[in-house]
Order: sequence, then structure tokens, then C-alpha cells
Amino acid sequence: MSFIVLLLLFFMGYEFGGVFTDPNLGADIVKYALLLALTISAFTLIALYRKPEASTAPTPSGSFIKPFYGCFKAFAFFGLGVAAFAFFGRQVGNLPIDSTHILYLLIFMVGMDLVHFQLGGFGRRIFLLPLLTVAATAAACFVFSLCSPYSFAQSLVLSGGFGWFSLSGPMVGKAVSPEMGAAAFMTDFFREMISIVFLYFYGRKQPMAAIGISGAAAMDSALPFVKENCRAEYIKYAVVSGFILTLVAPFFLSAAIAMLN
Repeated sequence: MSFIVLLLLFFMGYEFGGVFTDPNLGADIVKYALLLALTISAFTLIALYRKPEASTAPTPSGSFIKPFYGCFKAFAFFGLGVAAFAFFGRQVGNLPIDSTHILYLLIFMVGMDLVHFQLGGFGRRIFLLPLLTVAATAAACFVFSLCSPYSFAQSLVLSGGFGWFSLSGPMVGKAVSPEMGAAAFMTDFFREMISIVFLYFYGRKQPMAAIGISGAAAMDSALPFVKENCRAEYIKYAVVSGFILTLVAPFFLSAAIAMLN
């Protein structure tokens, strides 16, 4: 599945190349995407903050570069796609596949991974985590809309992937515009990077907030960091929260996009 994600990132980079090769437009997208990702992370921390507990979780080991390896690799493939657009432009013509086809394949494989996932044996409290994550995201979008050129509905579209950048980028890009798709991709990408940093430094003290900031990624790409930096009991919180947000994200995005019309 990781190869498919990297291939999707390359195609997204190529399709959004016209946006990111425009210096002014590309810089604005990165700036506002980072601001929104930071705002969402801050509101999620406030919503899920708990009094720090004495933790027996092991101290993170290994190089600090390790948590960022996946992020660097993703940036590299996206950058290669942008570079391909800058070099070839639209001279390549109509390709037999695009990001939409690869996205469908990725969603199918995610569905296969979830076939054997069982929700039994959990109390009601565990389901509050994704609910509060969604509420914090909506509140952050409202505040962001007051200090940015994006409306509340547009802000919801940019954040509706809940960290699932390989879904939000192509989905918003096709349904709204390449500019909005690029902004949604960068917002979720920055959110995942922030979550990895937060997990690395504060996962033991604020595990609920760390998992909430991870969003949908808590079930997959962020899960190894949850295991390494949080107590074992919080692994099920990460899996359940990530699972629910993964299911909710496409519907939330569709509803937010409908609000634009």
C-alpha cells in the first residue's frame, strides 16, 4: 500500500503542478495550510487535554530523523510530480490513469485492511475521542475563517480529510479546484507532521490529544509512534479513532463540498 500512496503523491504533484509552480499562489497555499493545521492541532489539544499521568512508557529511542522519514519521502514524491509538470508541462497529453484511479485503488485496499477489524469489547468513552476531534476541527475552522481569506465552508473542505492527505488532495482537487485540492493536501500533510512531532515529545503526557491530532492517520502511519510513545492501553484508542475518522472523512468532505454550492 505504501507504494500506491507514493504513486498517488507523484500524480497529485503533477496535477497540482500548475499551482505550485506559481510562486505567489504556491506560497499562499503553504502559508494558510500550515496556519490551519496548527490551529486544528491547538484546538484538538485544548479539547482533549487531560491532567498528565505518571507514565511508564519507554523513552523514545533512536534518531529524531526517524519519525520524519516517511514525511520526507512523501514530500520527495510529491515534489517529483511538481518537477515533472515544470519540465514537461501538459506536453505529456492525456495519461491513461490519474490520481482519481489510484485513489479508488487505495480506498479499496484500505477497505480490505479493515475487513477483519472488530469493534467489540470497547466502552462508550473510547468513541468520544473521534467525536471531540471532529468538534475541535470544526471550531478551529471557524476561527481560521475569521483570520484568513477562506470562508467557514471552505475551511471545512480543507480540513475534512482529518489528516488523510492522500484522500483530501485528489478528492477536493477534482470536486472544487486544483488550488483548493492543493491546499487540502497541504493542510492534512502538515497535520500529520505536527502529530508525529507531538507524539514524539508529548505522547506520554497527553496521549489522547496526540491521537486526536493524528486524526485518521492514528490507525496507520501514526500508529507506530503511538505504540512507541504512549502507554499500551492507548493503542486501542488510536485504532478506533483512526478507523472511525477514516470512515467519516469521505462523507464529511462530500458534505463540506456541498456547502460551497
